[in-house]
Amino acid sequence: MTTSTAVLPAARTAAKTGRAAKVIVVLQQKGGAGKTTIAVNTAACAGRSAVLSNGDESVGSPIVAAGIDVQGSLEKWCAAVREEALPFDYLVTKSKTGILPSIVEDPDRRRIIIDTPGFMDVDPDAEWGADPLGESRTADALREVLEVADLAIVPITPSKITWDECEFTIERVLKPRGIPFLVVINMHDPSKDKHETQLTKVKAWIDERNYPRVSDPIRRYTIHEHAYENGTLVTEYKMSGTALNAREDFMRVALTMEQML
Repeated sequence: MTTSTAVLPAARTAAKTGRAAKVIVVLQQKGGAGKTTIAVNTAACAGRSAVLSNGDESVGSPIVAAGIDVQGSLEKWCAAVREEALPFDYLVTKSKTGILPSIVEDPDRRRIIIDTPGFMDVDPDAEWGADPLGESRTADALREVLEVADLAIVPITPSKITWDECEFTIERVLKPRGIPFLVVINMHDPSKDKHETQLTKVKAWIDERNYPRVSDPIRRYTIHEHAYENGTLVTEYKMSGTALNAREDFMRVALTMEQML
């Protein structure tokens, strides 16, 4: 569930394109907010749901995870996953333009979830109201993605280190382009924030700005920290209470995303 009436306008905006595929971009100016983890695991949850709905795992997935980062972080993660455990197709452009538009127009695709570079290339001298993105191959790739985006997922952490960058991303990049967005609180550590003091603060900060958000955070678990190196997805974690909680967190993101689309 989201906490803002912005959901309905967002849904109407997303519906205007008329194409089958809806494009979701995971975006944050600051690195370290967990963009790749959110992109990969949200795609995994959406892809698993699509397979279960189809009842046929041999059919190509309508879900695509894409990455525009020149470092190819998403590609490295997905390439390490067992092929039979990967419930989505994936594509990495490494900031080359002209590749994603053809995927977006593919009538067999339904959701394209795009991971963006760790740090957003911005022009520090850009005036308010002007496009703050810089002049580089990465910035051009991001502009191409934003031109077709139906929704942006903006990660924020309970630590204040990401708050200003979250606001910059929304106010300077997304709102001027009319792109609906959804804020996701990521990496909340329930063992260190037992009374949810910091979680309450970040929720209040988001709500004061009337930003739509996922109702509850993605919790920080050790199991997530080894997923990249082990080539595992949240849908494939070895069954345990922690694994169920972790899957629930990302399923909540995927379901809220669907509400907005």
